[in-house]
Amino acid sequence: MNIKEAELLFQAGALETPVVKKYKQGEGWTVTLAGTHKLNPTLEAARGHVRVFKRLDAAVGVLFELGFSEVSVVR
Repeated sequence: MNIKEAELLFQAGALETPVVKKYKQGEGWTVTLAGTHKLNPTLEAARGHVRVFKRLDAAVGVLFELGFSEVSVVR
């Protein structure tokens, strides 16, 4: 799912608390947006690849901009 789809699902109340996970071995962070939808729960870049954030604060910042007030971080 991309950012626009995530915005729409958030506004519709179809997303649960997002989970930020460590990507591979220290290469960055990915975001999972589970909920009551049929889309791929992993946040993707514009070209359809998994979006990898280099810094944790960047990943959390995007989620706060979407409107989330709570985020889970898993190492």
